[in-house]
Amino acid sequence: MTETILITAIGTVFAVAAILAIIRMIKGPSILDRAVASDVLLTEVLCIMGAEAVINQHTYTLPAMLVIAGTGVLGTIAVARFVARRDRAQERGER
Repeated sequence: MTETILITAIGTVFAVAAILAIIRMIKGPSILDRAVASDVLLTEVLCIMGAEAVINQHTYTLPAMLVIAGTGVLGTIAVARFVARRDRAQERGER
């Protein structure tokens, strides 16, 4: 009984956090806000997959979790490089 309540509470918290992250991804206002929101959403997915693996006592989702984490890191690096290039181009154009 207590385990069911705990799992329901955790699921509710993750669902609310995911909805808020998706809203931030849609509204923005900047590309950095969207990048942070996508990182938060990927982290939530990883946490949910990890919690599911612990609850069901298996490690089948570990490779998928590693791929998702790697994709998130590469995506963050790509966005950071894009923003840095854009900022440098704007500085050159203003001077």
